[in-house]
Amino acid sequence: MILVKNSFDDNSLYLEIENFEDGNDENKERDVLNPTYYSNNELTEIYPEANIKVEREQYPIFQLKRKYDKQSIILDPDFQRAKVWKSNQQSELIESVLMGMPLPTFYLNESKDGNLIVVDGRQRLTTFFSYLNDEFKLGNLRILSYLNGSKFSDLDQKLQANLEDFQLITQVIKPPTPDRIKFDIFDRVNRGGTPLNNQEMRNALYQGKASKLLNIISKSQIFKKVTTNSINSVRMKDKYLILRTIAFYLWRKNMLLDPNGYKINYKNDLDEFLGNTMEFLNSLSDESIEQLENLFYKALENNYEIFGQDAYRRPSDGGKKKPINMILFESFNYLFTHFDTSTCRENKAVIKEICEFLLKDEELNRLLTSDRGRGIVIPDIFDIFDNITKEILYAVQD
Repeated sequence: MILVKNSFDDNSLYLEIENFEDGNDENKERDVLNPTYYSNNELTEIYPEANIKVEREQYPIFQLKRKYDKQSIILDPDFQRAKVWKSNQQSELIESVLMGMPLPTFYLNESKDGNLIVVDGRQRLTTFFSYLNDEFKLGNLRILSYLNGSKFSDLDQKLQANLEDFQLITQVIKPPTPDRIKFDIFDRVNRGGTPLNNQEMRNALYQGKASKLLNIISKSQIFKKVTTNSINSVRMKDKYLILRTIAFYLWRKNMLLDPNGYKINYKNDLDEFLGNTMEFLNSLSDESIEQLENLFYKALENNYEIFGQDAYRRPSDGGKKKPINMILFESFNYLFTHFDTSTCRENKAVIKEICEFLLKDEELNRLLTSDRGRGIVIPDIFDIFDNITKEILYAVQD
């Protein structure tokens, strides 16, 4: 398995974490990854070419319970944020099934490894599985009142079989449906609640080493210190920022591979690219994940060593301090993975002078203000920072 050796990379949203620097109120939600990010024209172009695969399947409750016991059904993805059902709701659901009443369709997403992630129906499935485990008694039933106080094991064998064999109608989203299409489907299915952003759904679709890594880094003291606690974690902005940084670093270093071992190219499709990155991270060894985590910390430490609390911010024009810029977060972390912290400490003045001169560069500032989160300027940004890496290396070796 690949061992991460050095460096970190980029992002290109002209997104500012504390308040968005682009100044366009209409784009603020889009920058936070609203699932309706794509315009009508963009969706028209995407859907005809996309390989969309959604199949109607039926499962008896017992079969899904068996899958759940084998950990091949995921019930707690981050886009499932509804409150836990009350006991009355749970009892009514069991009663409805025992009466043979039809239930609304369940929506599931099938991952590439065959696991099923619950998009819609988590509370109902949780109720079924809990009751089959004898975790609650039926109560306040209005029709089958004679069953009040009964756990599953208290039911006669016929009723137990009726419950276990009850067929649930599901719509299963299968590979290779693109992530951007899944996000649109999830958005439509979950319209009743708070609109979910793509990182929240992505974090659920690719649970494993990737989601754990993002969580650990986002909660680290160095991440909070160098970003001055200015990045809101409520809608996973912090995890999105970290994921993009890791993703573009791996891509720039030709280390990002698909399941067949082929290099993944970046084609300005952020949803697919970031999904591929999380899938890749999930496939890495524990040693590689630890190396990548430590590399990220080194980059953060070096940025703090050079810039302190001004890290990742464009120069102030004499007024209020600028908020953190996402592209600068990615690109400066990429830059400072090339240097030991001792090198940065011993050469702080010259490194800071080079970086401050770069931040005044007209071309860099044009790129910082032109992308609007689409990721189009990423290659150009990293070409600039590769050149700065060489310039700093030359300067500190003199």
